Amino acid sequence: MKVQRVQARKQRRTRQVIAALNLRIVVLAAIIVVQLWGLATALQASLAGHGAEVAWILGFELLAVAAALIIARGESSGP
Repeated sequence: MKVQRVQARKQRRTRQVIAALNLRIVVLAAIIVVQLWGLATALQASLAGHGAEVAWILGFELLAVAAALIIARGESSGP
C-alpha cells in the first residue's frame, strides 16, 4: 500500500515536470516566432528609411532575447 502511494506521487510529480517543460517550450517557441517577425519588420522599416522605428523594434527584440534567456536558464535548473 505504501509503495503504491510513493509510486503515485512520483507519477504525479513526473506529469507536473513534463507539463512545466512543455509550457516553457511553447513560450520559447512563441518568443522565437515573434523575434523572426520583428526582424522582418525591422528590415522592412530600415529599407523604407524609418530609422526611429527600427530602433524601437530592435529594442523590443533585445527584451525578447532577455526573456528567452531567463526562461531557458530556468529550464536548465528544473521546475
